[in-house]
Amino acid sequence: MTKKELLEFIKAEITMSGALQINLPDKEIERIIDNETNALYDKYRDALVEKYTIVPRHLFYTPEFRATRTLKFPPCIKTVDEVQEIKARNLIWGFSDPDITFQRAFTADLWMSPMGGDTIAFRTIQWSMLDMMKSFIITDMTHSWNRPTHTLLITGHDPQSDVYIHLWEVVRGEDLWEDPWVRKWICAKCKKQVSKMLGLFTYTTIGGVTINSDKYGEEADKEIEECNEFFKGQIVPDWFVTTY
Repeated sequence: MTKKELLEFIKAEITMSGALQINLPDKEIERIIDNETNALYDKYRDALVEKYTIVPRHLFYTPEFRATRTLKFPPCIKTVDEVQEIKARNLIWGFSDPDITFQRAFTADLWMSPMGGDTIAFRTIQWSMLDMMKSFIITDMTHSWNRPTHTLLITGHDPQSDVYIHLWEVVRGEDLWEDPWVRKWICAKCKKQVSKMLGLFTYTTIGGVTINSDKYGEEADKEIEECNEFFKGQIVPDWFVTTY
């Protein structure tokens, strides 16, 4: 759905397909569309898409990077979650697993190891092995993400291999506006603005019909609340912790 199509959809929703002579300027509707679309990137999980990129090691040794230790991303990148140095794939004790992680190695060692004998000596050896495992897997790099400038500051060590970056990219407006909940949210915000405009003065249409601006405001508040509940329902944790 293009912005022009969305604008016509909103105007039809506000005027009940032209039954009411209410004119919210196109420029104001476009302003609300832009503002609320940007706001939804923080509220609606489906407004972002999960992606990743691999940054070659040599880019971290260029004069441009060394001057500021920052990587510049395009405006479509909303946030960065993980920055990790990719270790080379190695043959570990006779088997090669491209998906091996610290958690998998820890779990296998914990559940398959004997629990008898000298516990202190056993645990010392166990954790020594797990420390050694870290040299074979991905290593985290400390970083700081600046949202207004879309820059990633590397505050950790200089990588010795390529770097994996896990990030979130915004969904294009043309695709996002196809979502009925997104259209409902933006329409509700436009109705709220109509209610504010009509409430500033007594508005009478052709034929002496007076419009009740409070109805627009009440309907807008109800729709905004429904959208908020839906958006919250989409944000579910991937894991949870139980405490006693």
